[in-house]
Amino acid sequence: MSGHSAGGFSATSAGSLARRNKFGNIDNGRPVTSAGTRGYEFRPQTPLTSTSFAPSRDARQGAQSAVGWENTSSFGGSGGGLGGFSTPKAKKTGFFKKLIEGAKTGAASARSNIAVGQSSMSPPKAAFGNGVPSIAGGTGLSKPGQGRDAAREMGLGGSNSDWLKMRQDVNRSNTPGPTERQERADRCLMLDQPVICPVDELFETAEGNEGTDGLPVPDPFQINNPGLSLVDKAARFITSLPQMTNATSLAQGYVCRPHRSDVQRLRAIFTWVSERVAWEEDFEGQIDTRRVVQSKRGCSHELAVLVVEMCQAINIHAEVVHGHLKTPGQDLDLDALNKPNHYWNAILVDNEWRMMDCSLASPTNPRRTLFSSISPSIAEPFYFLAKPLELCYTHVPLDAAQQHIVPPISPDVLLSLPCALPSYFRQSLSLHAYDTSLIRLDALEMCIISVNVPADVELVAEVETSSFLHDPDGDVYENSDAVTKKRALAQASWYTPPSNPHILQKRYIVKALLPGDEGMGMLKVYAGKKGLMHSSKDIPHPLAMVLPLHHQGENPAYDFLIRHPTPHAMRQDLYVLQPQCKRLCVGETYIFAVRQHAASVMATQNGFDGRPVSPNPNMRPASAMSMTSSAAGNGSGSEQGSTTGLAPAVKARDKPAKLAVQSPGGKILRLNRKADGTTQTSSGRESDGQVQGSVWETIVKVQERGIWRGLVLADRSARWCVWGEWECP
Repeated sequence: MSGHSAGGFSATSAGSLARRNKFGNIDNGRPVTSAGTRGYEFRPQTPLTSTSFAPSRDARQGAQSAVGWENTSSFGGSGGGLGGFSTPKAKKTGFFKKLIEGAKTGAASARSNIAVGQSSMSPPKAAFGNGVPSIAGGTGLSKPGQGRDAAREMGLGGSNSDWLKMRQDVNRSNTPGPTERQERADRCLMLDQPVICPVDELFETAEGNEGTDGLPVPDPFQINNPGLSLVDKAARFITSLPQMTNATSLAQGYVCRPHRSDVQRLRAIFTWVSERVAWEEDFEGQIDTRRVVQSKRGCSHELAVLVVEMCQAINIHAEVVHGHLKTPGQDLDLDALNKPNHYWNAILVDNEWRMMDCSLASPTNPRRTLFSSISPSIAEPFYFLAKPLELCYTHVPLDAAQQHIVPPISPDVLLSLPCALPSYFRQSLSLHAYDTSLIRLDALEMCIISVNVPADVELVAEVETSSFLHDPDGDVYENSDAVTKKRALAQASWYTPPSNPHILQKRYIVKALLPGDEGMGMLKVYAGKKGLMHSSKDIPHPLAMVLPLHHQGENPAYDFLIRHPTPHAMRQDLYVLQPQCKRLCVGETYIFAVRQHAASVMATQNGFDGRPVSPNPNMRPASAMSMTSSAAGNGSGSEQGSTTGLAPAVKARDKPAKLAVQSPGGKILRLNRKADGTTQTSSGRESDGQVQGSVWETIVKVQERGIWRGLVLADRSARWCVWGEWECP
């Protein structure tokens, strides 16, 4: 029919209007497509926003769901690009993935509606802090007292800021790779900060300690004479002296008279000068050793001259060395030799040059407590005939010839060395791949150092900074009477050196950062025999090494997980791969991963001399609940370590320990074994070797607030021991 109908319009127009009324949903103001098929698509609506969270449709409609579709110009043909039609788009894939995501968001929206309570079906846009509902990562309701979003209340992962904070904390403690370390070094060079690898340069350049002929000594003598204790006792009895006693008569008639060997005579001189002459400040003037002997007081310069005169009286060559003494924690200063502050002695004994510092060894020296932790009533024996290659970590001579190192080392390298104290050399520690850029931190960076240690040695580290106070005017000043301490993370791991893959080396990875925005602090590393620590709060080991730390930029609050010593679970060295941060976010998913390796390893069943050993007849068979068999002869399940990194000869093969994570509610989640054997180090450097051990992990969604604990099965009993703690506030 081509004519007009009774209504005054054609049948075609009537059908178009009917389709628009039926499928276009004009009443709720939703636009239709040119084909008129919008009404066939079912768009699920949440009770809270009356809009769909399906990603396939919201991406097409844009972020306008909170405003509505009241704009009637959509029907006029002005919204399209071609006569009101929408611009053609490519067909989207991933139908099933979008379907699953839509179902998840629909269920989450329903739970959010329950948490909100009796609220209106279509709240205004002002009800949302940033136009995005809190369940989707927004700021939530902006009314007072309603800032906590529904996602945190329901344990669905928290807001977007919590997720970012969680990822930042987890990734911040990652060990930097070669590229990141090079970027840090380049930044230091750009800021005119020295970048030196002092430990590597010292060992690569130095051939040894200097001998009488000026050549390196192939086999330095060791001071392990048990009779030296008797020498010390005899020297301490010399208290009263005649008025006319000088340095020569003191050495020949009193101190050195009962002894025959040069080492014993030198030890008597060292003990008497260090313990009987009180320390006093340096002065500029004429040195009078007679006054020092009579008054029993002297500065470092006077004590060094007194030692030279006493050595000449017994025909031992000695000389005074003037240079710079590095204080633990002081800033790296390559111009420190321009302001020398200390005197000590270089002595030629048994055709070898050795160093002796009676002033620093004296118990009355106020700086002695910074270097030594032995009894304050006796002299520090480390500074008696110390090797030049060991004393150079703290003593830098002005004259390079007085280093007595073949060949002489650059003063910049010596000043860049870490301040290594007596315990560093007593425990046979050595820094691995250290350079001065590691102590320069920026923003989220942290100091990460590697220390090679013997198998029976453990390390503990902490960061110490000065406290700051505020005056009434708001100014900040340093409080010298109080310090702030923050525990660092020190974990043991095992590696195979690239030069010899058949040898296992124990290495500690120490990670540290400043407590706040102090800008400068010091990293203290303590070393001692394994098994002496019984609490994570007290440190029984002596101080071994001190490094200065500098930080610039923002330093967000960060704490490492708490590691407990667990003396009942000493067979395995546990290294927490992640999470290394203490704070956990509720509703987030974490991967708890731990790498474990036997605390002491024996590659073969032979003894240390290569010969087979006989089995122990008192060895009990391993039970089903124990990790390894224990010796019945001594009743102890933990073996005695050795300084060589090898286990005792008679020893059963270690089995991996059973690990678990305990929730605040008491639920125990077992860790499963994922990988075993050799893996590449996290830094990716070939010089680091290959890391050894098996990796155990589990995936946990943190739904409970409180303390999460890491558990390990004890050595000698079928019970769990706590070795680590995390906190979910």
